[in-house]
Amino acid sequence: MKIINYAKLFSEFKPDGVVSEDANILANTLICELHISFGFNLARFLGVNSYFDNHMAMRAWVQKRLDANPDYVCDEMCGQLESELYGLLPQTGYGY
Repeated sequence: MKIINYAKLFSEFKPDGVVSEDANILANTLICELHISFGFNLARFLGVNSYFDNHMAMRAWVQKRLDANPDYVCDEMCGQLESELYGLLPQTGYGY
């Protein structure tokens, strides 16, 4: 019988929706600064699983971006993520 080391297996394959402390902090900052309300439509724009609510979708998206850029600096990454987010979301036709 083969013995499975679940701790090692789980460390290699992070379940979808698991976010690091940095991702959680950055996502919370973006949620507060951009006034992202609770709901369920943001996930499709961010390219994450559609069953995530807006806040969890933001956390999962931030985690994906941090995983893609492992040498990030939190302060710089926050500004970069905000810029990327504006590019992903549909723009309204209202201008000032």
